[in-house]
Amino acid sequence: MKKPAGHSNDHLENSLGYLLHRAAHIIAATFGDELKADDIPLSVWRVLATLNDRDHQSLSELASHTGAELSYLSRTVAQAEERGFVMRSAQPGDKRATSVSITPAGRAIVRKFSPLTQTLQKQWLADIPDADVEATFRTLRAVYRNAVAGASPSSPVNRKITVARRVNKRATLKADSH
Repeated sequence: MKKPAGHSNDHLENSLGYLLHRAAHIIAATFGDELKADDIPLSVWRVLATLNDRDHQSLSELASHTGAELSYLSRTVAQAEERGFVMRSAQPGDKRATSVSITPAGRAIVRKFSPLTQTLQKQWLADIPDADVEATFRTLRAVYRNAVAGASPSSPVNRKITVARRVNKRATLKADSH
């Protein structure tokens, strides 16, 4: 593996997983604190933001897009549903499958906090050239695809990987049919 130029021999400072984990925790903590004023848990926000971008998702799709465990996500969706932010309905063609969609109240929460998300993202990306930011987003999308595709099929079953593979496969099939 190629080491980033100008960095120390500190293994953690050159570990993608370590650096992503640290950044994600600080980002989540910062934004989570902002959401507390409206009593919105970060997990509910992730569901609302995801559905605002891609409405009408199965629980498996939503789990993949939010990174949540399916059992935990079910509780989060129930919490959002109690607050009137989302609603569940039977999926067309399969009455056993549930589709989750965002309500106008949920969209209002997303609209309220979207300016803050943009402000925070600008702070987090401050002093990074636009070309580097674009390359970072491209790279992170590729890292995600590679991580899903490269996870060992012989390793113990990990629900997050299984769900991510299934959702990616469906998305590929949808894209190929258009």
